[in-house]
Amino acid sequence: SLAAVAPQAAAADNGFYLGAGLTQTHFSVSVDDFDGEESFDDNSFKIIAGFRPLDWLAVEANYIDLGSIDFDDGSGVSIDSTAITASALFIKEFQVIDLLARLGVAKWDTDFNLEDVGTVSDDGWEPTYGVGIGAHFGSLGLRAEWERFSTESLDDAVDTDIDTISLSFTYTFL
Repeated sequence: SLAAVAPQAAAADNGFYLGAGLTQTHFSVSVDDFDGEESFDDNSFKIIAGFRPLDWLAVEANYIDLGSIDFDDGSGVSIDSTAITASALFIKEFQVIDLLARLGVAKWDTDFNLEDVGTVSDDGWEPTYGVGIGAHFGSLGLRAEWERFSTESLDDAVDTDIDTISLSFTYTFL
């Protein structure tokens, strides 16, 4: 009977999962000794691997291509960034809807391409946090998330706030 199957379809599917998503990253960059702040956006992707041992908890790693930007101001400067994150996801489930809170760390890597100098790379570890909403049915899931972390690079001369919005699909292996 359909009534017997419906409660099982609404239950969380715990276990290992993989996923991928599209991202939009917003960078707010401020440089020491310069007034103001530069902002730019780029679209890219993320890859997800996780394990959900409990209905309310998942542990997840993400590779996020944060995108790149070429400044059109004649400076010849471009920036290319990626991050790997490890997070705990705290989940509140309402039937097939999940509310998500993320807390973890981000290992970021940024290449600054400077016309007169060449490529200068910098990386670091920073705390990350975020929120999201998802829907799941059986092994398939869809989620929308916002995540943030901040970086200090090039000997603390460049401060960047990084906000990522993503729309992702996941598949749980039962």
